[in-house]
Amino acid sequence: MENQTSNIEILIPERLAFWGELVDLPLAAIAALQAMAMLVRQDAVLSAAFEDFYEKTVLRGEWHREWSPVPIDPEVASRCGESVSLYQFLGYLSALPHTWEHYQRLGIELEVFKATMLDLRFYLQDYFDQHATWGYDRFGWIWRHLTVELFRLGRLQYMLMPFSGGVRALRRKPGATPEETPPSTVLLADPDLPLREDGYAWGAGRPKRSDIPPESESTWRPSFDAQPEGWRGHLVSPHGRVQREPTWLSVTDWELILDPGDTIIDMHIPRSDALNSDTCGSSYAQALKFFAKIFPDRPSKALYCHTWIFSPQLQEFLPQTSNLVKFQREFYLYPHPGTPGYLWSFVFGDHQAPAGAPRDTSLRRAVLDCLEGDGEIFDLPGLMFHAPDAWGTQPYMGLR
Repeated sequence: MENQTSNIEILIPERLAFWGELVDLPLAAIAALQAMAMLVRQDAVLSAAFEDFYEKTVLRGEWHREWSPVPIDPEVASRCGESVSLYQFLGYLSALPHTWEHYQRLGIELEVFKATMLDLRFYLQDYFDQHATWGYDRFGWIWRHLTVELFRLGRLQYMLMPFSGGVRALRRKPGATPEETPPSTVLLADPDLPLREDGYAWGAGRPKRSDIPPESESTWRPSFDAQPEGWRGHLVSPHGRVQREPTWLSVTDWELILDPGDTIIDMHIPRSDALNSDTCGSSYAQALKFFAKIFPDRPSKALYCHTWIFSPQLQEFLPQTSNLVKFQREFYLYPHPGTPGYLWSFVFGDHQAPAGAPRDTSLRRAVLDCLEGDGEIFDLPGLMFHAPDAWGTQPYMGLR
């Protein structure tokens, strides 16, 4: 006899098919999910656990937000066997009706909803391609879509968030007397981040990050001082390294445009088409209009992105005409103790070591040549302040 789970829409076969087709899940995956839903309805232990997850996560919003496996009851895992991630995925899908209701309250179009939820299909299919069975393993990512925090707008994805970096951004005031060095926008370094001798973050390029540099290593920390008359700090190169000598920027000529904690638009790059400059600029313009309309009480100060594409070494071994290089040069990079693993995972997937790694693309060959030649690779975050109509101008590249 089936348990009373009729209050959860996703467990009704017809409604599961409706939502699965709306977000473009493969038909075979929908069938597998319907079979799992039937098992949940028929098994008292699975039903009780599913209802508990639905109540806690979907209705109360207590999502598992860490980049770690979603906790699962051992009895549930035992009963589901190899399909346990499909059971969890079904639980996450139970949020879809509520997510769409939230979209409607905000006045967001169905096209944005469907585009945003494409990650459900992408990673579901990716799991099947790797394991030859339906399942899902990107729960640490997809909750943002279901809680109406992340949106796909054209080529790229975006969400509002507080800026967690320690750098400050300043812009030259209109009419200020130009100086020799800084362009119109500059970053001042994070005074709490230890740096290498060359101005990059301590730990950058190492296989694993470490928060505290050992005393035996040569590191230094930039200074930062804010006064009523201006700011003294260390300029950051748009390539992500810090100048050793401090600089004074007067309030007569400069204004602070980004502080830690300010609201920014966080950009993400879904695996899809190439990063064509026109489509990226169009997406950015769409994002600015979208957030201004939907969240007018949360104006953003900058566009932020942290991606493997922001490994500064790409500018050294890829041509300047490369889409990856042109995209990177659109942003003002700043120090971060990145590792080679971020780029490696996207360029080579599960292959763990350079020995025997495929050299079948120009990017893969360039990465391997760099690493095999004792070079280093590390990712950096970046900020962008110019308007969409200036996309493609690379306005921060004047400062070395």
